[in-house]
Amino acid sequence: MSQDARKDPPGLPPDARAIGVESTAPAPKDDPSQPTDNQRDWTQASPASQVSEADSPDTAEARGALAVQDDASVPVVEPAHDQTGLQVIDPQWVYSGFWGPLDESRHPAVIAIRAQHPEAIEEIVFFRDEVTIRIRREMFAEIVEFLRSHPDLSYWILSDLTAVDMLMFRSSPRFDVVATLYSVPMRQRLRLKAGVAEDQSCPTLTSVYQAAGWLERECYDMFGIIFEGHPDLRRMLLPEDWDEGHPLRKDYPIRGYKQYVQPGFDRPAPRIHEYERAE
Repeated sequence: MSQDARKDPPGLPPDARAIGVESTAPAPKDDPSQPTDNQRDWTQASPASQVSEADSPDTAEARGALAVQDDASVPVVEPAHDQTGLQVIDPQWVYSGFWGPLDESRHPAVIAIRAQHPEAIEEIVFFRDEVTIRIRREMFAEIVEFLRSHPDLSYWILSDLTAVDMLMFRSSPRFDVVATLYSVPMRQRLRLKAGVAEDQSCPTLTSVYQAAGWLERECYDMFGIIFEGHPDLRRMLLPEDWDEGHPLRKDYPIRGYKQYVQPGFDRPAPRIHEYERAE
């Protein structure tokens, strides 16, 4: 056998060797009869033999399954992915989602607050599968402490705290202080809101969550909201000698309060002070 013959790939037709045409015969690794790694994982994870006829919307079984899903009294059990090692997903994950039941009479946090502090709730909003409870400003920290220490609720984590300037949406109160809590045992989130006017302060949550310290400093820096009882309430993002107001307020000029001449211009940029206040 010649040296050239040893270099020829297996399965190369003699005519192709003679004229120098590459072979079109598939190599062993390109054998179409063998599934690729992605196809193999997909086949193992979702075998066609386990696909139910209920997936078709035209069958009586599918219509019955949809009717059961509409019944809130029937717990939802969803088959788990094969690679998770679980047979089924806990109905608490599937039915209640991240925010709990979307019903005031069934949500555990709403039931507990109404049982112990019925005067604290101003409004309950269910929007896009999320739950928001509006709390009276003076009871904001008290309700958060109650939700954290309640043995059946255990909202141990303050995942976020921020504010919203409602200047163009209502006349008073101007701000909403928003706290997002998370319960590890229940695996549910909850949003609390407290309305704060410009001349009012909001109770600090640092006595409940140490993580509230920096979050409240950011709200103070950007919105000018005073958190009563905060141990170290000072600017966090802007310099301590900043004297141009609070940038996240909606009446804050787009280019700031001070005159500024942009590079390449002779005169300062025009100020934008006007805004529309809701009646």
